[in-house]
Amino acid sequence: MQSIARTCRASAKAALFAVLGMALVASLPVVAKQSDRNEPVDVHSKSFDGSQQPAGKVIWTTNVILTQGTLKITGDKATGYLDADNNITRVVVDGKPATIHQLDEQNEPMDGQALNIDYKVDQDFAVLTGNAKVKQPAKGSAEGDKLTYNTKDSTMTGESNGAAPVHMTFQPKNKPAAAPATPAAPAPDTKKP
Repeated sequence: MQSIARTCRASAKAALFAVLGMALVASLPVVAKQSDRNEPVDVHSKSFDGSQQPAGKVIWTTNVILTQGTLKITGDKATGYLDADNNITRVVVDGKPATIHQLDEQNEPMDGQALNIDYKVDQDFAVLTGNAKVKQPAKGSAEGDKLTYNTKDSTMTGESNGAAPVHMTFQPKNKPAAAPATPAAPAPDTKKP
């Protein structure tokens, strides 16, 4: 199912987006793999500047790749914010595009991209802004100026600030395959030796 509002009436657009937004919440769960939080955070980049002091900040630049378990975030620049225990609580990534990849609890991939990704790890949500796209091959996809998803409770919202509407595609649920037909019994051999 594809949804693109084609009417100029604001109330029709608002109603359509509200209905489709609710359908998107139900059909695109993005529950991040919770075990990823117990894995170490590994960051590669061309350079970094910052302090690993409590409540510190680290800025990584050029070819940034941040991984933690199944989570992988890439971009041109990333800013990591640390809590009092020196854990990363938030990562803001800029890129052309910045990307995020993670498996959910059912080991299904979720891939997102945008010009900016603000992932508030400690609050369980990420905001993708600027030509934002989220895809789950088994579920569907969403595109808009801004997509916000909650990695803990599977809710997602989208909005468009420009002329282009939010766009969603829903994948059909796979139906169980029909049982294979029972092969016919072989015909008895009627030839006599």
